[in-house]
Amino acid sequence: MMQNISKTAVLTANHRIADGVYAMDISASELAATASPGQFVMLAMNDSIDPFLRRPFGIAGIDRDGGAIRLIYQVVGRGTGDMSGWEPGRRIDLLGPLGNGFTWDERLRRAILVGGGMGIAPLLPLAEALRACDVEVDVFIGARSMDLLLGQDTFSKYGCQVHFATEDGSGGVTGFVTLPLEEHLRKHVSVAPMCTLFACGPTPLLKAVAGLCDTYKIEAQLSLEERMGCGFGACMGCSVQVMPAEGAAVNKRVCCEGPVFSAAECKCSL
Repeated sequence: MMQNISKTAVLTANHRIADGVYAMDISASELAATASPGQFVMLAMNDSIDPFLRRPFGIAGIDRDGGAIRLIYQVVGRGTGDMSGWEPGRRIDLLGPLGNGFTWDERLRRAILVGGGMGIAPLLPLAEALRACDVEVDVFIGARSMDLLLGQDTFSKYGCQVHFATEDGSGGVTGFVTLPLEEHLRKHVSVAPMCTLFACGPTPLLKAVAGLCDTYKIEAQLSLEERMGCGFGACMGCSVQVMPAEGAAVNKRVCCEGPVFSAAECKCSL
């Protein structure tokens, strides 16, 4: 079921933050009041039917007091290319917040956040919320190069311990972010029973993270990436196979029964 609809949003800022990457601030008080980390919105590209389908964007910032949300997006085609030229004051047509986000027990005291590429963005409001609950947070983020690495300063501002990797060796550990993550898990395996891991990023990263969590017996939640048509479960286009704790594998829709699933149940879809 759709949780909220906002058609009164207004663009307040839209600026470049990295090579081909932009941050968009949107005034949408009702949406900001109900959004939670890990949820997303479906954004209309323009007022016409071309492009026809809305595009999903993970919520990268929630300002409840200011009644605003932030989206971070990468220019990859005509739709996002057009978005990069939108000016403040533009009225934004979006649906949201949609999906089931990250959850945690109030007794949680340690968390590990893992993000790759644009999958880093939805972890920003999660880090802020966890730190507000006095949870100790280690963040592991990776990108192809330093000029594409998002959120490092923001995570640090929240009081997180930040570890990072770049594939080209331009900063941090050279290689994939799973390298410093595995080293950390190996050194701190004794804290696993008191720790939850949250991850967002491309499927190969999530598969590797799920494998590490299985090895070190760490509870984990993964935000899956799938193509979406409607965003609220009607078209069935984003269905994935998951394995419940008991019973046979079933299909679930990433848009409304996800995008966040436990690592254990989504092994068969990675």
